[in-house]
Amino acid sequence: MPMQILAARRSALATCFAFSLAGCATIGAGAARDRYLQSQLEPYRFQKECAQVWPTALRVADEKRFPVVGSDRKLIGESEEGFLSSLVSDGFPTHRTDGGLVAETNWNQELGIRYRIEAKPAAPSGCRVVYILITGGAQGDTTQTLGPDWEMLLALVAAEDPPAAARIEGEAPKG
Repeated sequence: MPMQILAARRSALATCFAFSLAGCATIGAGAARDRYLQSQLEPYRFQKECAQVWPTALRVADEKRFPVVGSDRKLIGESEEGFLSSLVSDGFPTHRTDGGLVAETNWNQELGIRYRIEAKPAAPSGCRVVYILITGGAQGDTTQTLGPDWEMLLALVAAEDPPAAARIEGEAPKG
């Protein structure tokens, strides 16, 4: 009987090890995809003025359940949030900064994250947009900026420039 238990434990350990390796491969593939997307999207410029890209940038976040707040809701065709909702929101509506635009979404309560969206004019023309992931404040006292979210930017590129997004997605590592 002890031999059967030992064999079962070895089998369970082997299974756990196999799943562990598969998980590492998935994480590795995800990291490779993220690096690739960064290499393609960090230099990407929309061939429009920031004000033309901005409503779509907000809409992409809102459609992915990161609610835009205040007057930005009206900008994307939704009803403006009420006074009480705006008081308790951690996000803020669009304002101009250094020739660009910036807004922060409210929390996606299920995930405990939100976004800071920035659009800045690009030289010599066009606009550069970045989605900066923010975490921590929905369930804790502090927030932490985690950096750009390339998947969210790819969703914006898909909405504004489908051929470029298809090329980038087609060449991206899967993961």
